Order: sequence, then structure tokens, then C-alpha cells
Amino acid sequence: MQKLAIIAATLLSACASMPAATNAVPAEGTTNPFARFIGEWTLKDDRFQQVWDGETVETFTVKNHYTDCQPVNTAKSILCVVDAGALEGHIFWAYDDARQELHHLSHFGETRLGTGTGKISPEGDLRNRIAFRDEPQGTYRIYEYKWVGPDEYTMLSTQYSADGTPTGNWYGGTFVRLED
Repeated sequence: MQKLAIIAATLLSACASMPAATNAVPAEGTTNPFARFIGEWTLKDDRFQQVWDGETVETFTVKNHYTDCQPVNTAKSILCVVDAGALEGHIFWAYDDARQELHHLSHFGETRLGTGTGKISPEGDLRNRIAFRDEPQGTYRIYEYKWVGPDEYTMLSTQYSADGTPTGNWYGGTFVRLED
């Protein structure tokens, strides 16, 4: 737990020295594999959906959802700070060139701590396998971030049991870049 606190303090320190946020689309050829995510984002139409009981789709309005994704102090990482009303948190991604692997660390609310790994497609889509401390032991989620256009992507998180069977639980939404 102390190591996690040190990592969090390091990330917060790096964020304090980051340049002011910008919503400009990163230039082609940038070396950061997360460059398309850099900027400020919100939920399209304030709409978020989830299934927590394996069958009932719930649709929520999340007014003023705000995510700010910025590079940290390395060329292949990004920190996204999320304000979703009652639920605040952050997502940190780092890319390992040698293994061609994405590493994920996130924390939301008081108990939602997620860790995992994934891949980045040539188009910039992400697919991550993440385990959460506040979900049943052995379960995991597959997160898929898919680009719809230069300023819009979808995120879908699907839960799986330890044996790889989908539980029927999922959540997700469409995110759009905020204009300057």
C-alpha cells in the first residue's frame, strides 16, 4: 500500500508541473501512443449505460462529466483525471515498447482500484484486461476504447468470471472532445 501511495504522490507531482491543458488534436507522428487521448473530454449527450445484475440496462444522465488526459513526464504515458460528479478518480496508462504492452493503473472513489495490461491497435484503439479490488475475486473486465472519429471514442467495460465466461455485467459510453 505504501508503494501505491508513493506512485500516486509521484503522479500528482508530475501533474502539477504539466503545461496547461489543451484540446488540440496531437500532430501526426507523435511518439506517445496515447496521443489521440490528449485533451479534455465529456460524455456525449451526458449519457452513460450499465448492467449490474446481468440483465437490466440502466441509462444515466451524468451532467458535466469531465476527463482531462495529459502526458506525464515520459514519452509513452498519460494520466487522465476524471470528474464524473459523485465519482472522481484517475487512470494512468504507460506503454512498454519491448513487450508492446499497455499497463493500466486506476483508482476511483474510495475502493475502486484497478490494475491490468492490454494492447494498442495501429488505429489507436485500446483493449485492456483489468482486475478490480472491489469486484469478486478472480473476475476481470475487458475494456475496449474504440475511435469513432478524431474527436470521439467509445468505451465499453465487460465483466468476466474467473473461467472467462461473460457475467452479463457491463458499462460504457461515448466520449467527445471538448472544444477550446
